[in-house]
Parts: sequence; C-alpha cells; structure tokens
Amino acid sequence: MGLKVILPYLLVCYLFLYCKWIEGYKNLSKEEELEFEEQLKRLNKPPVKTIKTKYGDIYDCVDFYKQLAFDHPLLKNHNFHPEAFHDLPYLMINLVEFNHQVLDGLMQSTSIPQRVSQENKVPKLDFEPVNIELEGGGCPVGTVPIRRTTKDDLIRAKVYSEMHASKMDPLANDKPDTYYAVARTKQDINYEGVGAVLNVWNIPVAASQYTSGRIKISNGAESLEAGWTVNPGLYGDNQTHLYIYTNAGQLHCFNTQCGYVHLKPDIPVDAVINPTSSYGGQTYGITLSIVKDVTDTNNWILQWDDPPINLGFWPAKIFTDLGNTATQAEWGGETFSPSDVPGPGMGSGHAIRLDTIYDAFCARAHIVVDNTVINPPDDLEDHDDDNYGYSVVNKRDVGDDVHYVIIYGGVGGMTENLY
Repeated sequence: MGLKVILPYLLVCYLFLYCKWIEGYKNLSKEEELEFEEQLKRLNKPPVKTIKTKYGDIYDCVDFYKQLAFDHPLLKNHNFHPEAFHDLPYLMINLVEFNHQVLDGLMQSTSIPQRVSQENKVPKLDFEPVNIELEGGGCPVGTVPIRRTTKDDLIRAKVYSEMHASKMDPLANDKPDTYYAVARTKQDINYEGVGAVLNVWNIPVAASQYTSGRIKISNGAESLEAGWTVNPGLYGDNQTHLYIYTNAGQLHCFNTQCGYVHLKPDIPVDAVINPTSSYGGQTYGITLSIVKDVTDTNNWILQWDDPPINLGFWPAKIFTDLGNTATQAEWGGETFSPSDVPGPGMGSGHAIRLDTIYDAFCARAHIVVDNTVINPPDDLEDHDDDNYGYSVVNKRDVGDDVHYVIIYGGVGGMTENLY
C-alpha cells in the first residue's frame, strides 16, 4: 500500500479518534462555559508583542508580572523581580561518584559503585543540541513568551492535566492506560535536584495518545516533570514539544497554566523541538535539570542546556511536601493510550538495543544531594510495562561522556483489553 493511500487513511483515523475522545468534554454547562471564559481572560493577557513561529504557534510577549502563576493566592504579595534571577546559582554537570565521601552520613549503604564491564558499555555520547530559541530575539526585556490559548486548547489541557494528576505513582499501576519504562531512586535521602541529557524523537501517535521522555522529582503526592512529548491532544499537533508538569497541592497543570514562573524571554517552555533524532542516524538532544535553590529562596529552578540557563522556577510557597525537599528522582519514558487503542511507540519507537545511536536515553543522569551534582546510586529501581512492549535498562558509569545512562523505549502496539 503506497504512502499516498496510507496518509489519508491515518488522517481519517486521527480525526475520528480525536472527536470521539474529546466529545464528552465539549458539552459544557453554563457555569463551566463561564469558568472557561474567565480562565481564557486570565491566560491571554494583553501582549506587548506577538510572535508567530514557523510551526504556526502564536506566542504573546506578556509582562513578567502578569503571568498566571502570580494569580495564586500565596503569591499575591510576592517580591520576585525578573532582573534578580540572572544570577541564580547553578551547578555545573561535573559528576562525582555516589559514595560516603560525598554524602558523609546521608546514606546507610556500604556498597561501593562498580564500573560496568567493557561488554556492557554503550557507545560514546554523540548528539547535537537543539536550538529552540524564538526567531528575531524573542520577547522584549521584562516580558516572557506565553503560548496563546484557545477554548479548545484549554479544554484539552484540562483533560490531560486531570488525567496526568490521577496516576502519581507509576508502580501502583492505578492508571491502567498509562505505561512506563522508568528508573527511579530508592535511597531514603533528601534530593535537591535531578537532570539528564535526553535525546528527542518524533514518532506517530493517535489523537488520543501521547508519548514522552522526561525527568521527574517528587515528594509524596507532589511532583515536577520536564521533558519532551508528542501529544496532539494537548498541543493540537504532532510536533515534538518541550513540556513541564506541575503537581503542587491542588495545582495540576502543564506548562505555564499554574504555579510555574517563566524567566527566559526567548525560549518558551512549550516550544516545538526540531530537528529530532533519526533511528540509527543523527541524534539530537536536550539537557534539562530541576534544581532546588537551597542557598537562598528554596524555589525549584528549571534549567536548560549545559552550562545551564535558568528558564524559570516554581516558588517554594506553592508546595507542601516539595517545599522542603524531594524524596525521589526518576528518569525514563511514558505513554498513554485508551484501553481499546494499541499503545504508541515509546522513545525511538523500537525495542532497545543498548546503543545510543538507536535507543532513547537519559544520559549523564544525575541527582543533586547536599548542593553537589552526583551520579545516581547503583540500585535504581526499574519499572517497565514489558507486557505492553516497553522496557528500560540503566547502566552505571559507562565512561566516556555518557556517565550514568537510562535507556528506554519500545514498539508498543498492545491494548489493555488483551490482558
């Protein structure tokens, strides 16, 4: 069957699935209609400048102080100033071993990390960083880029945010349509950050599905995520996007719709990531970290690139558990698919081969403990939904530029109702 025949067929399937899946959320009551209209007014603040990207996204350059995060009751009398954040402290990714000298009393394990054997090494990390800066220099000083939101965007975001919030613990399997291939920490210590280099991919998903690669840090029910995703239900397209997710108390949202304060005038937090990696070919990657500013504000800072750039932050005041510290860090992939629809691919969309030219990875994976960037411990807990075609492998200190790498992915193609 030729490509010209397949593409229209896929388009019809895409539209059918999308319409059926979102249909129930468009029959709004009058009260809900008014609530959405009020939210749109709060979201779409009067812009100083408007930028339309080559992908069709419209970003409004909004005054720093008019960001939606500042509508939070605990931030009404804030003293944040955009100029003050240029000198936020950051920690260079200069990895040290996870051992007693570094942690001195913070962990009870007596095991000394061992290097993996030569046959278990993966190739030298070779990737091109992706530039996602807005063209023309971005927004003027004192403003930040906020993606313009339509009513349909808001409805989709609400659906996905509520769905995302309902499956906080992947190992509990309390959200059967969401699948994972992740590695996460087990050590009972306080974590002040998580980060990695993630290679980025663009693989096909249906309108009601998503596929993502991300880092995550959590404490109890509260968590923060950052990574890449293909999520047509959230973004209205099949591009690969940068994303963050905030779960703080009663706040559950993607990107800039709650809690998160953006700083960088030329890099949106939900930007299209392009180009993306090709299987067995050129690898493209992004470097992300979420780090606590323990020396001053206790805010959680979102950092991009290496050396890192502070994209924005989550004020400590909006958290209960995460306001103090994190108790777990996590790396890997995640997909979602309705139970009667075959699951999408994860990572590169192929079974893992332990080769960074072919596999999706979180390389140079690291945590921050006692204000020091270190390798994760060697007893990470792996969880993968291998019954649905997804798997994860973590490799301890493989040398070269890779350091600690979590490799994840899978073909997918299974459905919940087969089991």
